[in-house]
Amino acid sequence: MSNLPTTASDLNESVNPEELGVFRCARMLVLFAVAKRDGRRLASVDRLAFYDFFADSPWVVVSGERRIDIADARALKVAGFSQTQLSYASTGPRFASRRQRVQFDLAQLVAYGLVSSEGAEYEITELGQDREQRMYSSYADAYRVSAGIVLRRLSSLSLTRLQTSVEEWIGHSWLLLDLLDDVRGAELPIAIETTAQKDE
Repeated sequence: MSNLPTTASDLNESVNPEELGVFRCARMLVLFAVAKRDGRRLASVDRLAFYDFFADSPWVVVSGERRIDIADARALKVAGFSQTQLSYASTGPRFASRRQRVQFDLAQLVAYGLVSSEGAEYEITELGQDREQRMYSSYADAYRVSAGIVLRRLSSLSLTRLQTSVEEWIGHSWLLLDLLDDVRGAELPIAIETTAQKDE
């Protein structure tokens, strides 16, 4: 997590936050904190990759005219998420880029003692919670709102149902297959859901 700008010339250059490991890890730590707060399980890296992406792109999953849809949309707007901020037509390519970094960022959090692996789940540690509580910014607050909504909507789905939904949202099933191949090939103590877990 050392790729922060260090000189004046670095600061003058246009920086994409997604290229900064410290930014991505901090955002993922917020996701873990929200999951802990709301009692949501992060039972595999597969799921973490989905939650991480959609918590930052919540309009992909929040749609419809049900009362809960309207309430979630209102909460996202109040938090500052605009439906016109991003081109959701590019959701697939952004997903493909984002998912390649998930296992590396998770390894960083584990190495720094901010996240631990407890059996078949990943969970934020006390140290991680302490660091997350020190994050004060409008983006962090907005992300907490979005993460809560996304986790509530997606965490109850079986992995099979979640995969099907993701294929519908991003439009290219090969992206999903690449995600699972990459995650399972990562050199981490990864908890991958079994076939029995998928269909629970």
